[in-house]
Amino acid sequence: MNISCIILNYNDAKTTISLVSAIKDYECLDSIVVVDNHSSDDSVSDLQELKDEKVHFLISPVNGGYGSGNNLGIRYAYDTLHASHVLIANPDVMVTEDCIIAMKEAFQKTDRLAVAAAVTKDRTGAVALSSWRLHGVFLDLLDTGLITRRLFQRWLNDRPELKGEKGHAFVDAVLGSLFLADAKALMECGLYDEKVFLYYEEKILGYQLKEKGYRTLLLLGESYVHLHSVSIDKSVKSILRKQAILHESKLHYYKAYLKINPLEELLARGFLGFLMVEIWFLTKILGLSW
Repeated sequence: MNISCIILNYNDAKTTISLVSAIKDYECLDSIVVVDNHSSDDSVSDLQELKDEKVHFLISPVNGGYGSGNNLGIRYAYDTLHASHVLIANPDVMVTEDCIIAMKEAFQKTDRLAVAAAVTKDRTGAVALSSWRLHGVFLDLLDTGLITRRLFQRWLNDRPELKGEKGHAFVDAVLGSLFLADAKALMECGLYDEKVFLYYEEKILGYQLKEKGYRTLLLLGESYVHLHSVSIDKSVKSILRKQAILHESKLHYYKAYLKINPLEELLARGFLGFLMVEIWFLTKILGLSW
């Protein structure tokens, strides 16, 4: 296996440099590809200093979103560096070499495996959301609502990472902050959908891989730390703007992949519109933090 780590930067060179410094000497990684997603700050000049025989640096001509930037790195790793597998890593993660090796070994033991991931933990060490079950539009909307996702939680997601079991679990999709993927499988599925700027990339990719007969695995005995939204917060600060982007991505997923009809789209838009009003009231009127 030839593993290349893809790290996407946007206006967050300090965090990106910190991750590269932490993993650069990992023997399980054959290369590291840092992609600057057309930053508006001094990231490019700062990141240029990282380049050497192992660390490659690419600059995207435009900021086409999370998927577009990662696709640039994946294509380079696959076509130029001849990587068989890619480790997709957000700049704001902390991962040990043992964790990466465990993901690598999963591919040697599992047929038709496209993605291997570890349990996600937050900065306090608590287990965070690490995987999803893919649903139809109705249940997916219930998983979006502030109240409905709590009321129906037990039916909406398996959350194997919370069950205290060992070994692994096959899931539909995993958190996009860190996972090891078969590069050829990603290429076969068309990589990330570049019509999505931010959010929902994981579910769309999981859907595409599942349609092709590939499997996604979550290692229950391995974990990494994700300093959630550190990078996103630097590029999209407004909670209402983040929610609007999420809703745009959801609707694209519903129309392009779940093939919803016009009536279903109308109902979905109505539900998401109500949710936006609810979030506006809670954050702007009541002043609650998000």
